[in-house]
Amino acid sequence: MIKCRDKRTTITIDLPEECEGYTVDCSYSFDKDQKQYLVSMELFRNDIGDKQFIDSQYIAGDKSTIEYNIQHIVEYASMSGYFDKYIQKYEYTYKCFDKGNEIFEKESLKQLYPVKECEIIRQAYYCSRCGSYIEENQSYCSHCNAELDWNSIEKETVS
Repeated sequence: MIKCRDKRTTITIDLPEECEGYTVDCSYSFDKDQKQYLVSMELFRNDIGDKQFIDSQYIAGDKSTIEYNIQHIVEYASMSGYFDKYIQKYEYTYKCFDKGNEIFEKESLKQLYPVKECEIIRQAYYCSRCGSYIEENQSYCSHCNAELDWNSIEKETVS
């Protein structure tokens, strides 16, 4: 059996309002060789949740100070505009996705529901006495009660 140990811990930090609803997940684990914490940052928009990798770096600290140190670094990075290029890249990626999805859906609809043009020819019958519409093989006109002769049908030419 395979043994798996996940020694990473993650904290989620909401970026300030200037960053339009973005959040950073910071996963950290202690590296015994480096004697520091390795922190990986991922950016995501709160309404989408798809994460974009930002960076991994070593940060000094111990168990009691590492979360404070990470929060301080993220706060400083957001105030200095560090996340701006990542937010722009995220927005660009999703605009491209939305545009491509729109094109794909239009093509899919064309394939699924083709529009067919056909010419429908329908015969209509009218009483020669009053001009009212009559159903085929009626004996009398329902409007003027005239007796109808189906053996002598007058055809009207269509112009």
